[in-house]
Amino acid sequence: MGELKQLREQQETLVARAKDLNRKIYLAGLGAYSKAEGSSGELYEKYAATGATVLGESAEGKPKALLAGRGLLEAARELVETAPDKRKALYERFVETGKAERGEKAESTSEFVLAGLGAVKTARAESEKFFNELVSAGEERA
Repeated sequence: MGELKQLREQQETLVARAKDLNRKIYLAGLGAYSKAEGSSGELYEKYAATGATVLGESAEGKPKALLAGRGLLEAARELVETAPDKRKALYERFVETGKAERGEKAESTSEFVLAGLGAVKTARAESEKFFNELVSAGEERA
């Protein structure tokens, strides 16, 4: 009889956990919608201002959508120009995270393995942080 009670408790725990995860996923979706809703307008304004700056005096009288398109083009160009430096910094960050994870064994570990380990550890931490931010944003909206 004790096994049956234990099995029922495990089942109830599993159901409660599933309900909690379902609620968090719903809130994360709601939070993602809220963040997208808020940031899309900000990005549009930012790109329109950048486009107006790039075009200078010739921006006068141009549609805002055209200015935003030009601003987006400038942002993409900047991203392409800075990508190698950002990629190198990210690789170095992954290697350092991998070294911290391996501890004393890091000296005898390949740099590429350390970078891979660091990438996995970083992805886990960042995704958990991002998910929790979305849940919080969803809770605020709910």
